[in-house]
Amino acid sequence: MNKKEFVRKVAETLRDNNIRKPISSPKHVFHISDDYGNSKDFAVKQSDKSILFTVADIENIVDACLLVVSDSLEKGDSLSIRGFGTLGLRYRKGRKMKDTNGEWIECPPGFMPKFTCGNDLKRSAKLYEIATQDKLAASRLLRSAGDSDGA
Repeated sequence: MNKKEFVRKVAETLRDNNIRKPISSPKHVFHISDDYGNSKDFAVKQSDKSILFTVADIENIVDACLLVVSDSLEKGDSLSIRGFGTLGLRYRKGRKMKDTNGEWIECPPGFMPKFTCGNDLKRSAKLYEIATQDKLAASRLLRSAGDSDGA
């Protein structure tokens, strides 16, 4: 999934869950006077409205989130989101490795980003694994039922 698909998926999720951004409206003041010189001011405030987030809004939010992650790593800080995971830096030693031509090259030491999954992501992966196993079992069952029907 690329960034554009991610933004559209977030927009769809916000719409499905009816998550909206609040828009406040200004007060309207009505001046009422009669023929005898009496006047009265009435201030009417409309109830706050809420509208859906646009794709551009969500794209700006995603860009801001990615910028915060990038800035955090540039400063050497780790970023931890409960249930999602932790993103930080790991020092990698220098080493020698073969390139595509089979020649040995020196890979310098440096810092690399490292992501550690949180419990919610691990649970999602486990659910996917179970669903995949169920699909495989169902397809095997259908194949075996089809083989016995043809015999």
